Amino acid sequence: MEQVQYNYEDFARLPTTVFWIMGYDMLDVPKTRSRRILYRIYRFLCLASHAVCVGVMIFRMVEAKTIDNVSLIMRYATLVTYIINSDTKFATALQGNAIQSLNSKLAELYPKTTLDRIYHRVNDHYWTKSFVYLVIIYIGSSIMVVIGPIITSIIAYCAQNVFTYMHCYPYFLYDPTKDPVWKYIGIYALEWLHSTQMVISNIGADIWLLYFQVQINLHFRGIIRSLEDHKPSVKHDQEDRKFLAKIVDKQVHLVSLQNDLNGIFGGSLLLSLLTTAAVICTVAVYTLIQGATLEGFTYVIFIGTSVTQVYLVCYYGQQVLDLSGEVAHAVYNHDFHDASIAYKRYLLIIIIRAQQPVELNAMGYLSISLDTFKQLMSVSYRVITMLMQMIQ
Repeated sequence: MEQVQYNYEDFARLPTTVFWIMGYDMLDVPKTRSRRILYRIYRFLCLASHAVCVGVMIFRMVEAKTIDNVSLIMRYATLVTYIINSDTKFATALQGNAIQSLNSKLAELYPKTTLDRIYHRVNDHYWTKSFVYLVIIYIGSSIMVVIGPIITSIIAYCAQNVFTYMHCYPYFLYDPTKDPVWKYIGIYALEWLHSTQMVISNIGADIWLLYFQVQINLHFRGIIRSLEDHKPSVKHDQEDRKFLAKIVDKQVHLVSLQNDLNGIFGGSLLLSLLTTAAVICTVAVYTLIQGATLEGFTYVIFIGTSVTQVYLVCYYGQQVLDLSGEVAHAVYNHDFHDASIAYKRYLLIIIIRAQQPVELNAMGYLSISLDTFKQLMSVSYRVITMLMQMIQ
């Protein structure tokens, strides 16, 4: 049975769905009036809850009366860095017009016919099951961080007949002997919506980044494959030069698209990498302090998915760096000996352009590659070791 080739819209389904979880429609898909109103209300609740929680957290930090041990200090450090990381990515996602424009350009470039899609091997670039599972595990572990305390309270009630009224974030104070139950429910609702806003902003923005980068990488691979397969001859020189002219135009267009991608995500990429590293460090130290608990276990999963998240961004950044350079190798390796002089001049243009590597970068200062990941993990490990020595 012939395998169905994915449409461009199929690729967008995952990043779009993830952002829908917090009521944000990146591509502004037409909806019924009632559904549009519900989305806006839900989005407002997420943003309002996030603003309230951040405000209360800042108040507790300024007040400094309730932060009285090392564990809480590390917990607040984790929350601050994660909030900065998530809000930076959410600010990037708010560039709706720029993202929709880049999406439209890539949609126009996407292979239209089934044969063309087979040639570009679009299905090989589609979201793998392991990646989808990673997204689910990331969101699931984040949910467990929020609902873990109430599960612990339920377990305590079943074992000791005492409900402990535990909740996720330390900046909300609740005393079951004085405060009504509805306050506890309200706190949990705020924490849930606040967490939704942060988690989806964090993972969702990276999925959009990977989505666009995968599309650009797909077309670079198409250029390389078409150059390797093409056999020019002076007998059909005009067709050969038209073929190369299209390659040159596509190469220029892909460089422009990569620059658009860097313009959208590059501004926040550097800060998000630094804050992600800080989150990994503080969460790791906090987990080591807490020991073998349900919360500690969920944080271990969270750290694993966060590291993988950074790795994937760096991995696809490495791919576009390598693929843009491999265009020159494809020119060198393909059989151009029987081609005309004019054809060979076109090849020279492609080689010259390929000498300037296309890269995913942060504000033009930091090239995102696997070397970046190695350096980030090395620094994170040293910081975790230093913090543990200071605490002990």
